Amino acid sequence: MTDVNGRHAAGTDPDKIEGEADTPEVAALQADIERTREELAHTVDQLTAKFDVKTRVRDRAVETKDQVAAQVQSLREQATDRATDDDGKPTPVAMSIGGGVIAGLAAVLMVLLWRRSSPGGRRRRR
Repeated sequence: MTDVNGRHAAGTDPDKIEGEADTPEVAALQADIERTREELAHTVDQLTAKFDVKTRVRDRAVETKDQVAAQVQSLREQATDRATDDDGKPTPVAMSIGGGVIAGLAAVLMVLLWRRSSPGGRRRRR
């Protein structure tokens, strides 16, 4: 019951149905109402999180950064494992890759020097 100001009278429970005693049906209804309230609150929380784009973007960026860092670490470990043997000496694969890089750099340097020294390689000023 409420008084004229809309307040509940002392000793009354606002969730109880007026004129009903504490019966199992009323208790079941009250439990069902409480369960529905909790489910609704959970749904509202999920919707709020879904519509919080700024936080979702930030979380996704952190997640992506962590994944990339883990992949880089894994690749770094694989490269280290393949580049040296158990004694710490370079493996034949690492030596051949290193030799190929050096040969490629030498070839580029030779072409640049050759173009610079040949008469057709220079541009004339006008």
